[in-house]
Amino acid sequence: MPSVKGCFFVFFLSLLFLLLSSLLVCAIGISPADVYIDFVPNQEFIIDYSITSYRPFTFYVEGPFSEFTTIDTISKSDSQGIYRLHLTLPDDYKTPGKHRMYVAGRETPLGGTVGAVAVIRGFIEIDVPFPGYYADMDISVVDVNEDQPVYISITAHNRGKLNISNARLQLRILADDTTVKSLDSETVAIDTNRDYTFSYSVPARELKPGSYKAYAVLSYEGGLAEKSANFRVGTFDVAIVNYTDKMLVDYVNPFDITVESRWNNPISTVYMDLSIVNNSKVLSTSKTPPFDLPPWQKQTSSFYWNTAGIPVGEYDLDIVIHYEQQVKNEKRKVFIVESLPAEVEAPSIPMSTVLLLIIALIIVAFNIYFIVTGRRKQKEEEK
Repeated sequence: MPSVKGCFFVFFLSLLFLLLSSLLVCAIGISPADVYIDFVPNQEFIIDYSITSYRPFTFYVEGPFSEFTTIDTISKSDSQGIYRLHLTLPDDYKTPGKHRMYVAGRETPLGGTVGAVAVIRGFIEIDVPFPGYYADMDISVVDVNEDQPVYISITAHNRGKLNISNARLQLRILADDTTVKSLDSETVAIDTNRDYTFSYSVPARELKPGSYKAYAVLSYEGGLAEKSANFRVGTFDVAIVNYTDKMLVDYVNPFDITVESRWNNPISTVYMDLSIVNNSKVLSTSKTPPFDLPPWQKQTSSFYWNTAGIPVGEYDLDIVIHYEQQVKNEKRKVFIVESLPAEVEAPSIPMSTVLLLIIALIIVAFNIYFIVTGRRKQKEEEK
């Protein structure tokens, strides 16, 4: 019967094999990884592909339009190959939209082994125009600060088979679903398989700091296309978004305070002075360590606050926020209490425990397998 040591050896050997297999899976590459083309009847495309691999491999295509391709081998070895793909588009294609034909390299398993076989796939995306008139859009806008203009770029794509001659764009900028600015374009023409970009600039400080939505509507021959994107206008400010408002009396309490940047650039050297105050009398103070705050991000400072000598009650919490050369004062309330409300949390299992359980189950399975196999073999020998 196999020993426990032998079972462990087999288990770790299998684990090592799986790790090596996963490394081999990553050892294949294809270039170019992706190609985008517009459908033009009878147009021919020639694309050269390079494949690298640690094993012998095959090169092939699959999916839409693969029946219109041929492949020439330029050069090939067990670990590298150059292939020339010829794609000749048909006269017509019934299904409009974007279609992906996959170009792939598949590794061949090494002789006498059973393991993972690596497949790497690139694609050629063919954009087939819709019948009649059809357009869609992309919109680009980024966060700015209040002293910067807002640039909005909207690209309309004519994906229909017919030329568009009277496209017109209406752009609205909304704050909390309320239109704060409207911009309209002139009428423009967009030929089939062509694009047109509408560019807008909103002057600095014309939009107050806050969150906005750019909402665009493109109207054309009997059709509409809509697109929206969110953006923010920043102000040089750090805001308190959460803090510990209840602490136990005569106890060293964990205390958290979370602040958020309202600025589109990093803010350095942020820290806070905190005081528990009763009728202008300071009862206790604390201070957070300094930290840097990335754009628009939140940061929580955690520390311990001793409430010894502070009676149960409601107090003012004075907060002085320091950031770079700025100082900001905030007032909140804090409660010193006899006991905190119980919080029921669902028990969580650490990931390390889960992994140990999985390993233990695998070991048990191996042991059962070898025990059963050993007993069966022993019975056969006794016969």
